[in-house]
Amino acid sequence: MIRQLKNNIFLVKLLSGLNDRNNKLNAIRYVTFKARETNNQFGFYTPHGFSEKLEGKIIIKAWKEIPVKFPDCVLGEHVLKPDTFSGIIMLDSIHAEERQNRQYLKILIYFKNRSTELLNKLHGTHGRVLWQNNYEEITISEIESLKEVLTLIKKSA
Repeated sequence: MIRQLKNNIFLVKLLSGLNDRNNKLNAIRYVTFKARETNNQFGFYTPHGFSEKLEGKIIIKAWKEIPVKFPDCVLGEHVLKPDTFSGIIMLDSIHAEERQNRQYLKILIYFKNRSTELLNKLHGTHGRVLWQNNYEEITISEIESLKEVLTLIKKSA
């Protein structure tokens, strides 16, 4: 019940942001992170669908912690694959574009560091790098780009 409510709040904020001509629309992005190692880090596909490993559950936990650390951030849909993680991030902020970009980068760095820290604790390793240095992103600036991203998420699920 609570999750559905949060998704509705996200959609209302997202759509109002897409319709507001004065809003800086680059604050809504779909980001994809790739694991450094490609060996079904987070789960695997079975005939019945995707089966998450404990590592995948930890990645999702780190993702869901973002709004606790960054209250002006709203998370949208996300998708976990064997070696990648993708999700929608929206900054619920009226600040200048430059500050939004800095905040967005802080959020991405936090997610990568937190998920790596949690997985290193799980495996008893120290300093092991989980993610590739780069990431991919799609800026959601209009309804069409939102439809594109939602189609990507549906295909991935």
